[in-house]
Amino acid sequence: MDITKYIRCFLDSASILYRVERSPVLVLAVMLLLGTFIMPVELWLVKTLVDRVQAWAAPAPIGPILAAASWLAALMIINNIGFVPVPLAMTRLSEIGTLEEQRLLLYKTSKLPLTLVEAPRMKDLRERALQVSLFTVYDTGCQLLQVSLQSAVLIALMLAYGQWIPVIAISAAALLQMYVMGKSAASLERLSREQTSGSRLLRHYAALMTKREAAKEIRLFDIGTILSGRWLELYQRQSREKWTIVRSSELRKIGPELLMVLVGGLLVSLLVLLPGASKLTAGEFTLLFMALTLLLSQLKSLIGHAASMQTQYMRWADFRAYMNLEEDHRFEIHHALEARNTDTSGKAETANIGTVIRKYSDSITESPPNETVRGTSLEIRKLHYRYPNTERETLHDISLTIPSGCRAALVGENGSGKSTLIKLLTGMYMLDRGEIVWSGEGGRSLKDGKPGEGSISAVFQDFTRLFVTLRENVALGNLTEMHHDARLRNALRSAGSRLGDLDMQIGSPFGGMEPSGGQWQQIATARALLRDAGFVFFDEPTAALDPQTEKKAFDLFLRVTEGRSALLVTHRLGAAKLADVIFVLKHGRLVEQGTHQELMKRKGEYSRMFQLQASWYA
Repeated sequence: MDITKYIRCFLDSASILYRVERSPVLVLAVMLLLGTFIMPVELWLVKTLVDRVQAWAAPAPIGPILAAASWLAALMIINNIGFVPVPLAMTRLSEIGTLEEQRLLLYKTSKLPLTLVEAPRMKDLRERALQVSLFTVYDTGCQLLQVSLQSAVLIALMLAYGQWIPVIAISAAALLQMYVMGKSAASLERLSREQTSGSRLLRHYAALMTKREAAKEIRLFDIGTILSGRWLELYQRQSREKWTIVRSSELRKIGPELLMVLVGGLLVSLLVLLPGASKLTAGEFTLLFMALTLLLSQLKSLIGHAASMQTQYMRWADFRAYMNLEEDHRFEIHHALEARNTDTSGKAETANIGTVIRKYSDSITESPPNETVRGTSLEIRKLHYRYPNTERETLHDISLTIPSGCRAALVGENGSGKSTLIKLLTGMYMLDRGEIVWSGEGGRSLKDGKPGEGSISAVFQDFTRLFVTLRENVALGNLTEMHHDARLRNALRSAGSRLGDLDMQIGSPFGGMEPSGGQWQQIATARALLRDAGFVFFDEPTAALDPQTEKKAFDLFLRVTEGRSALLVTHRLGAAKLADVIFVLKHGRLVEQGTHQELMKRKGEYSRMFQLQASWYA
């Protein structure tokens, strides 16, 4: 057993909790340490009391007996009442530990490259990392330390009276039982690791059957029986696997546990026959008897805590592995997304996202809006990209240029690589090979794959639906405009939205107004427009809109991108024809580029797609 890894695990968790709130960490450590020294004092007082009672005879005064009894009673009162802060500290540590471990994992996830976040193996690792408990690691470490010290004191007492036979016998049985229980705990935790993917799938099935998104199709096609059957089958399989490990572990533990009970019972019953027992006073015999029984109890507790620490360390290892993943430093994640503030007393408090946004926006120095938006140019040079664990490249040798002020369109069939390219351009994915060059004001070249903060904006098809106020939903695009109602409403109007009550709650799950799909997209568009960006991405912005609103959206696209650079990703080629230049992707390759008229004359991929869509309306 490598003790150093458990010590490192304990100290790391203690450090994190101490950084959040010091007092409960110190209280628990100090009180548990004090408890270690109370036990030998209590044993000595019991010995003293028994010896004085044995030696007393009338008419001798009983003062010494009463004094010993009073000291023993006082110590018992201290032991029972004086440690009231311990459960209070444990409750507080459990609260702040749960908050901090989740905050760390959420914040870490927000800084990871999107390819890692999306990878199944990373989902499994994050799932296992979520099983860690900072409080349990710290509390188990403290308990393990206390029990170890108390056991050492009891062993020292017994050795002081020459009782080396019981010490060796009990310690050997305890070490054997500790080894077996450690192996059993490790086996169970390894099984839990192996079942992580299945556990995620179980929750997926349960979510499908209980959440709103899939409710219509489940009822329409009557697939609830199939999903519940698969859920039950997977659950039963995992249950059988766990039962097999548990049964094997329990069978292995029978021998060492039985040995521990037999050795302990035999030693207690034969204490009077052990070497030197005949020379003991009644108090000393009582002391040894209590020390032996306490040692048996403490060793049992020590074994349990050691097995628990084995489990906690394996979970901690997953937590550290996730926290040590390489971050995407091209992103400057907004501190507001931490959703955590620190008050003047140094205590951590949790705030909802609306509160964080308001506090952050209040701290920003207001600046006048940028009335003149200057376009940002984009150049892609020999770009290649392949998803992890796949053989075929999703994008192959892409090269194109979008000059400043140019409004371009990106078209192609499903699976052609459009979404992947957008994620690379917005910096969500890291390049395999090639170069993305952004040129801002003054022709400044940025070759890190992502333009400077605030210089791009985007409206995605799978935009985020935030259940906060309308004001906060829109102002996330530019927090400096949080309190500028006129600008917020202007952004909403420009996006085609008729919503006007900026302070109304959005989202039915929290009792607010539930926008339609089109209204949600208008809110997301207003959010993007609020940022005076030199380059704007529109990723399928009309997917949820009706034809009339769709036409307005494309008119809006032309209007709001005036003077800016823009890239419109769309399946609607009738909209693409409005762009200055059109890029056509097919199977991850750029097969055509040019204006609508030029591409139609070539009678290539674009012409085929356009004529196919035109036939729908003929």
